[in-house]
Amino acid sequence: MKRENIYNIYIDEAGDEGFKFNKHPKCGSSRFFVISALIVSEKDDLSLSKLVNELKKMFNYQPKDMLIPLHFVRMSHDKRKACVKILKDFQNFTIISVVFDKKSLNNEFKNTPYLYNFSSQILLERINSFLKLNSAKANLIFEHRRNTSYIDLQNYLKKIIDTSLFLSLSSKTKEQLKCLQLADIVASATYQAFEPDYYGNLEVSYIYSLKDNFFRYNEKSFGYGLKFYPSNSKVLSSEDYNWINSVFIK
Repeated sequence: MKRENIYNIYIDEAGDEGFKFNKHPKCGSSRFFVISALIVSEKDDLSLSKLVNELKKMFNYQPKDMLIPLHFVRMSHDKRKACVKILKDFQNFTIISVVFDKKSLNNEFKNTPYLYNFSSQILLERINSFLKLNSAKANLIFEHRRNTSYIDLQNYLKKIIDTSLFLSLSSKTKEQLKCLQLADIVASATYQAFEPDYYGNLEVSYIYSLKDNFFRYNEKSFGYGLKFYPSNSKVLSSEDYNWINSVFIK
């Protein structure tokens, strides 16, 4: 297979997997859990990774701090906008994000690691569609989680979906691979559009800036590039989330 038909796919998540909800944000579990994929061709991978150092220089990182990974959640709004802009300007990548409304999930999702495994399955089903559309194969790189067995995850996925297009599945830290820091930006940008802040506000500008990079299948983005689960969640009919319709459906 030609190298241009091989992709590296960086996977990270935002939000937590807990179900202890509280009326006030930041006092309990997040309502939403997001898992996202940043898809880049092997030939563009190095160029994409160099954006991390560009951002750190822009943010006046000292030489001794250049190895410290970027974390979107710890940044000011202005720095987040800079991250999203430099990604948008690069253009040569694709995003797939899956969003779970945990308040609308069945009790079985509360059993660890059911939510993470199932969310990975839903994400990889859409990655499969992308790869088939591009006659490609890919290396999957998950952001490393201490409590996740990636051997168990791989065995689970093999039983559920077609994994023939995946050349490898590995886990790395953000320090090891810079593109995982960019995957964090993608996952967090999606999360910020769904999870209200302490004052009940949503930040949609980040995901809006990246909307053209979301995967489209049969001219549709919602359900493919952006998947929401479960489909019967009341969130989809809430006025606060009308942006979904204007950005991803119309």
